[in-house]
Amino acid sequence: MLEEELITKLRSQDEGALTALITQYGDYVLQVIWHQLPSSYERSYTSDIANRCYYQIWSKIGSFDETRGNLKTWLGAIVKHQAIDYQRGLSATFSQLDLTGVVIATPPPDEPLELGQLLNVLSEKERAIFQLYFDKDLTPEEIAHRLHMRRGAVYKQLSRARKKLKQEADKNDF
Repeated sequence: MLEEELITKLRSQDEGALTALITQYGDYVLQVIWHQLPSSYERSYTSDIANRCYYQIWSKIGSFDETRGNLKTWLGAIVKHQAIDYQRGLSATFSQLDLTGVVIATPPPDEPLELGQLLNVLSEKERAIFQLYFDKDLTPEEIAHRLHMRRGAVYKQLSRARKKLKQEADKNDF
Protein backbone atom coordinates (compact mmCIF):
# COMPACT_ATOMS: atom_id res chain seq x y z
CA MET A 1 0.00 0.00 0.00
CA LEU A 2 1.33 3.45 -0.88
CA GLU A 3 2.08 5.88 1.95
CA GLU A 4 -0.56 8.43 0.85
CA GLU A 5 -3.22 5.73 0.60
CA LEU A 6 -2.22 4.34 4.00
CA ILE A 7 -2.48 7.78 5.62
CA THR A 8 -5.90 8.40 4.05
CA LYS A 9 -7.24 5.06 5.24
CA LEU A 10 -5.80 5.56 8.75
CA ARG A 11 -7.46 8.97 8.94
CA SER A 12 -10.78 7.35 8.03
CA GLN A 13 -10.17 4.80 10.84
CA ASP A 14 -10.04 1.84 8.45
CA GLU A 15 -8.92 -1.17 10.50
CA GLY A 16 -7.33 -2.75 7.44
CA ALA A 17 -5.02 0.26 7.29
CA LEU A 18 -3.82 -0.46 10.81
CA THR A 19 -2.97 -4.00 9.74
CA ALA A 20 -1.15 -2.61 6.69
CA LEU A 21 0.73 -0.15 8.92
CA ILE A 22 1.89 -2.98 11.18
CA THR A 23 2.91 -5.06 8.16
CA GLN A 24 4.84 -2.21 6.51
CA TYR A 25 6.38 -0.55 9.55
CA GLY A 26 6.27 -3.21 12.28
CA ASP A 27 9.98 -4.06 12.06
CA TYR A 28 10.87 -0.35 12.12
CA VAL A 29 8.72 0.18 15.21
CA LEU A 30 10.48 -2.71 16.99
CA GLN A 31 13.91 -1.35 16.02
CA VAL A 32 13.11 2.07 17.47
CA ILE A 33 11.77 0.53 20.67
CA TRP A 34 14.84 -1.68 21.10
CA HIS A 35 17.14 1.24 20.39
CA GLN A 36 15.57 3.12 23.31
CA LEU A 37 15.53 0.16 25.71
CA PRO A 38 19.02 -1.23 26.29
CA SER A 39 18.37 -3.93 28.88
CA SER A 40 16.71 -7.27 28.28
CA TYR A 41 14.37 -6.58 31.21
CA GLU A 42 13.06 -3.42 29.56
CA ARG A 43 12.89 -5.15 26.20
CA SER A 44 10.58 -7.76 27.71
CA TYR A 45 7.89 -5.06 27.54
CA THR A 46 8.32 -4.58 23.77
CA SER A 47 4.87 -5.87 22.77
CA ASP A 48 3.13 -3.66 25.33
CA ILE A 49 5.04 -0.60 24.13
CA ALA A 50 4.35 -1.46 20.49
CA ASN A 51 0.63 -1.75 21.23
CA ARG A 52 0.69 1.65 22.91
CA CYS A 53 2.49 3.07 19.88
CA TYR A 54 -0.08 1.71 17.46
CA TYR A 55 -2.87 3.14 19.60
CA GLN A 56 -1.16 6.56 19.61
CA ILE A 57 -0.67 6.42 15.85
CA TRP A 58 -4.31 5.40 15.38
CA SER A 59 -5.62 8.19 17.59
CA LYS A 60 -3.21 10.95 16.46
CA ILE A 61 -3.02 10.34 12.72
CA GLY A 62 -5.11 13.50 12.24
CA SER A 63 -2.19 15.59 13.51
CA PHE A 64 0.21 14.16 10.92
CA ASP A 65 1.27 16.87 8.44
CA GLU A 66 2.77 15.60 5.17
CA THR A 67 4.38 19.00 4.52
CA ARG A 68 6.54 18.69 7.64
CA GLY A 69 7.96 15.22 6.98
CA ASN A 70 7.25 11.67 5.93
CA LEU A 71 5.21 9.07 7.77
CA LYS A 72 8.20 6.98 8.83
CA THR A 73 9.85 9.90 10.62
CA TRP A 74 6.59 10.78 12.36
CA LEU A 75 6.13 7.15 13.42
CA GLY A 76 9.70 7.05 14.73
CA ALA A 77 9.10 10.10 16.92
CA ILE A 78 5.91 8.64 18.40
CA VAL A 79 7.55 5.28 19.07
CA LYS A 80 10.66 6.86 20.59
CA HIS A 81 8.61 8.96 23.00
CA GLN A 82 6.34 6.06 23.96
CA ALA A 83 9.39 3.90 24.73
CA ILE A 84 10.98 6.66 26.81
CA ASP A 85 7.73 7.25 28.72
CA TYR A 86 7.38 3.53 29.41
CA GLN A 87 10.99 3.34 30.54
CA ARG A 88 10.40 6.24 32.96
CA GLY A 89 7.33 4.47 34.29
CA LEU A 90 9.35 1.32 34.94
CA SER A 91 12.00 3.35 36.76
CA ALA A 92 9.37 5.05 38.90
CA THR A 93 7.81 1.69 39.76
CA PHE A 94 11.12 0.34 41.01
CA SER A 95 11.93 3.44 43.02
CA GLN A 96 8.67 2.99 44.94
CA LEU A 97 9.05 -0.72 45.72
CA ASP A 98 9.42 -1.62 49.37
CA LEU A 99 12.05 -4.35 49.60
CA THR A 100 12.45 -4.41 53.38
CA GLY A 101 10.75 -7.81 53.79
CA VAL A 102 12.41 -9.46 50.79
CA VAL A 103 14.83 -12.27 51.53
CA ILE A 104 17.39 -13.19 48.90
CA ALA A 105 18.36 -16.84 48.86
CA THR A 106 22.09 -17.51 48.99
CA PRO A 107 23.94 -20.81 48.75
CA PRO A 108 24.82 -22.35 52.11
CA PRO A 109 28.33 -21.36 53.29
CA ASP A 110 29.53 -24.98 53.29
CA GLU A 111 28.77 -25.27 49.53
CA PRO A 112 30.52 -22.32 47.81
CA LEU A 113 29.69 -21.75 44.18
CA GLU A 114 32.86 -21.95 42.10
CA LEU A 115 31.77 -19.78 39.18
CA GLY A 116 35.36 -18.82 38.36
CA GLN A 117 36.30 -22.48 38.10
CA LEU A 118 33.27 -23.11 35.94
CA LEU A 119 34.17 -20.26 33.53
CA ASN A 120 37.77 -21.51 33.23
CA VAL A 121 36.61 -24.19 30.80
CA LEU A 122 35.85 -21.46 28.26
CA SER A 123 38.38 -20.06 25.84
CA GLU A 124 39.31 -16.41 26.29
CA LYS A 125 37.09 -15.37 23.38
CA GLU A 126 34.14 -17.46 24.61
CA ARG A 127 34.50 -16.02 28.11
CA ALA A 128 34.57 -12.44 26.74
CA ILE A 129 31.48 -12.99 24.59
CA PHE A 130 29.67 -14.83 27.39
CA GLN A 131 30.34 -12.00 29.85
CA LEU A 132 29.34 -9.27 27.38
CA TYR A 133 26.10 -11.09 26.67
CA PHE A 134 25.09 -12.11 30.19
CA ASP A 135 26.85 -9.58 32.43
CA LYS A 136 26.76 -6.45 30.26
CA ASP A 137 23.43 -7.41 28.64
CA LEU A 138 24.62 -6.58 25.11
CA THR A 139 22.89 -7.98 22.06
CA PRO A 140 24.76 -10.31 19.69
CA GLU A 141 24.82 -7.47 17.16
CA GLU A 142 26.45 -5.13 19.68
CA ILE A 143 28.97 -7.80 20.68
CA ALA A 144 29.82 -8.50 17.04
CA HIS A 145 30.39 -4.81 16.41
CA ARG A 146 32.51 -4.39 19.56
CA LEU A 147 34.67 -7.47 18.89
CA HIS A 148 34.81 -7.04 15.09
CA MET A 149 33.06 -10.32 14.40
CA ARG A 150 30.09 -11.51 12.41
CA ARG A 151 26.82 -11.83 14.31
CA GLY A 152 26.62 -15.53 13.36
CA ALA A 153 30.03 -16.12 14.92
CA VAL A 154 28.82 -14.56 18.17
CA TYR A 155 25.82 -16.91 18.23
CA LYS A 156 28.11 -19.92 17.61
CA GLN A 157 30.49 -18.86 20.39
CA LEU A 158 27.59 -18.40 22.82
CA SER A 159 26.21 -21.81 21.90
CA ARG A 160 29.60 -23.48 22.39
CA ALA A 161 30.12 -21.68 25.69
CA ARG A 162 26.72 -22.81 26.99
CA LYS A 163 27.45 -26.38 25.96
CA LYS A 164 30.86 -26.37 27.68
CA LEU A 165 29.41 -24.81 30.84
CA LYS A 166 26.61 -27.37 30.96
CA GLN A 167 29.08 -30.22 30.56
CA GLU A 168 31.32 -28.79 33.29
CA ALA A 169 28.39 -28.21 35.62
CA ASP A 170 27.12 -31.77 35.08
CA LYS A 171 30.60 -33.17 35.62
CA ASN A 172 31.09 -31.27 38.90
CA ASP A 173 27.48 -31.48 40.16
CA PHE A 174 26.98 -27.70 40.24
